[in-house]
Amino acid sequence: MPLPATTLLRRGCARRCAVCGGGGLFVYWVQMVPECPGCGFVFTRAPGQWLGSWFLNVCLAQTVVFAVLALGVGFTWPDPPIKAIAALAAVAAIAVPLAFFPYSRTLWVAIDLVMTPLDFDDGVLPGFMLEEDYEAFRREKEPPGPES
Repeated sequence: MPLPATTLLRRGCARRCAVCGGGGLFVYWVQMVPECPGCGFVFTRAPGQWLGSWFLNVCLAQTVVFAVLALGVGFTWPDPPIKAIAALAAVAAIAVPLAFFPYSRTLWVAIDLVMTPLDFDDGVLPGFMLEEDYEAFRREKEPPGPES
């Protein structure tokens, strides 16, 4: 049974794997691991995968910049301090995308899974993993030991 969309989206908003809910998806704030350390789900499912993440990030940044401009002018009308408002908008235009980057990535993975549910080709079972299959999967993912 596939996971409910609300569960997937909630996990995405929390910077967690949408499939298993595991963390540790980012090496640095702006560098995501290629697959989930918990379930092995490969995040890049298709070429251009991250275009949606970029779109979410740009939309949020533009919304915040517009809000800063509109509220700044609205609250200081009739003599708005244009330079101060523009500086604040510029800071928001730089800070918001950086702050939202990892959230946009994991949220986009969740949205992608809602639109295109897991399949057996994705490396994890659709919606769940049986314990014995999970252990076999872990053994396959481990690097070969020195006896090989």
